[in-house]
Amino acid sequence: MARLQHTVTVAALDRCWFEECAALLLDVVESTRTGPDGTLLEGGEPVPGVRLVKGRHLRAGARYTVTQDPAPPTPGEAPQAPVETLTIGIREWRRSTAIAVEQRVASADAVGRVTLRLRTPDRPSGLEARCTLRDPAGGFLRRISGRARIDLAAWWAAVAAPAGALPAARPPVSARARHPLGRADLSIAVRPAGDGARKAGADGRKAGADGRKAGAGVWEVGVTVAVRGRALLRPPAALVLLLFRFPLKRAFRQGIDETAARWNEVVEAGLPSPEELRAEFTEAVVTRNPGEAGPG
Repeated sequence: MARLQHTVTVAALDRCWFEECAALLLDVVESTRTGPDGTLLEGGEPVPGVRLVKGRHLRAGARYTVTQDPAPPTPGEAPQAPVETLTIGIREWRRSTAIAVEQRVASADAVGRVTLRLRTPDRPSGLEARCTLRDPAGGFLRRISGRARIDLAAWWAAVAAPAGALPAARPPVSARARHPLGRADLSIAVRPAGDGARKAGADGRKAGADGRKAGAGVWEVGVTVAVRGRALLRPPAALVLLLFRFPLKRAFRQGIDETAARWNEVVEAGLPSPEELRAEFTEAVVTRNPGEAGPG
């Protein structure tokens, strides 16, 4: 088994800002309506390519199709693949308890299913995701499955913990990917960094608008990845990992450092207000090109 671990320091995100943004984005989704002309925003602007085909809008059992037309071919290049349609189903939609959706993927490259479940959406406390993907052409090695869990309540509790407090028994973020050749496990732990960190719990929720835009302190984030091969493949896998141990560690740390740097750049530059984010989200939905990547 190979184990990679690295810790970085990042600018904190204010809890109040995060929860306000989540609620406003859900408000935009719930303000939409459906009809013969497809899906429309509150102001009547059409949402390109999205159509209700079964059930009641945003109710359990509802099913939508999302059509993704190919982008126009550039001169001298062959035309792209034909129109692709995704199917999105609503398993549960209750702002007070949970929202659960399922996306079915069926294309020439992949077939599978992705499910997402957000707990207590008005004040998000957790997100769970599961996926299964396979190559429609078949093949033992051409399939993968995975699951992920983000315990937001545990995250906010961890960043609000006093100095010297013991870490939680389970990290607030974890994920596992399975492949016929082996599996990989990811875990992310967090704690306040240094004396300058501001509490992100109850005190953080009282921060003003300027504090929300500037972030709310500093976090120390630890990322751990463990890779394990199947029983018959462990000896050769162990040899490969031994030979490439240092390049793997270097690439892993570099990737985490670059991600942290991009995060800090965005947060410290000043985040948009919830209303600004809502306007940007609405504009992005209306101007979405169905030929580009779809939701998720």
